[in-house]
Amino acid sequence: MKARSILAVAASVACTALGVLAVPASAGLTTFCEGEAGAVTVPGDLRVAATKSCVLNGTTVIGTVTVEPGANLVITGGSFQREVSLQDDAFFDAKGTTFGSTVTAVDAYGFYLAETRSGTVKVSANQHPDRGTYAYLNTATVNGDLTSSVGEVYAENSTVNGNLTGTGVSYVDLISSVVNQALSVSGTKLGSVLCASEVYGNASYTGNAGALQIGADGPVTSCGQATFINGNLTVSGNSGNVVVSNNIIRGNLAGVDNDPAPSGENNRVRGTVSGQFVNLAPPAAQRSASTQQRGTDKVAERKAEAIAEAHAAGPAVL
Repeated sequence: MKARSILAVAASVACTALGVLAVPASAGLTTFCEGEAGAVTVPGDLRVAATKSCVLNGTTVIGTVTVEPGANLVITGGSFQREVSLQDDAFFDAKGTTFGSTVTAVDAYGFYLAETRSGTVKVSANQHPDRGTYAYLNTATVNGDLTSSVGEVYAENSTVNGNLTGTGVSYVDLISSVVNQALSVSGTKLGSVLCASEVYGNASYTGNAGALQIGADGPVTSCGQATFINGNLTVSGNSGNVVVSNNIIRGNLAGVDNDPAPSGENNRVRGTVSGQFVNLAPPAAQRSASTQQRGTDKVAERKAEAIAEAHAAGPAVL
């Protein structure tokens, strides 16, 4: 993947009609944005043209938002009332922003949602299945399903009010987060983490490689609080180190064909315990690595670089 900053250097703004309030979205108006804009309303659709960068602060967009191939969009304290679509190698960063509809990323570079509320979130690949697309959430709420079939999924202090599904991704790490329906993680390359979190449907981990840390304190990161699963927990056919500890499970705990066999302790299971989880061996003492290496450090590094570049470019003029 080519190295590039979150924001390309922008010396001027091409946000046509950003200040117009009277034209309804149905009029078919499309605004193209490059550079910076503030607390204005875009009455129609907003597009960030290929390879361009747009920085918004307090902006409201009535129509759809599209980030074209290689483009970057950053928004703080805004409102997007319809769909947000990220195209090939596009980047999106949103903080303190509300969304009236879905966020969809196809072959995107990735996105970071902090202190946001959105509809369904979907991450997929079309032409670039090996791209390390990332979906990072911090203190975010998804009012629908979160589904990913590529890249990295990392959520901290966040809530998914639908199902969360990661299939064939690098990992799904949930830290101090809530999934209000089912959690399904399968075919990950680097395992996954479920730490100090709550799942109100069934949870399943199937056919994953790499370390699986489910409620445990290690091997991937430190985790000092229990995890709650309101339904069943099924862990089967995984080929990495599986540690299942310190969970409160209201349903059943089951799983077979994990190689090596799982370990764990201090699980409180109201239902039945079966398969390889009967008489679990306690986990060996393991040195934990920080999940930040798999998560927000990447965002921090890119954002610092972006801020420096934007400052060097000077103020943009509407």
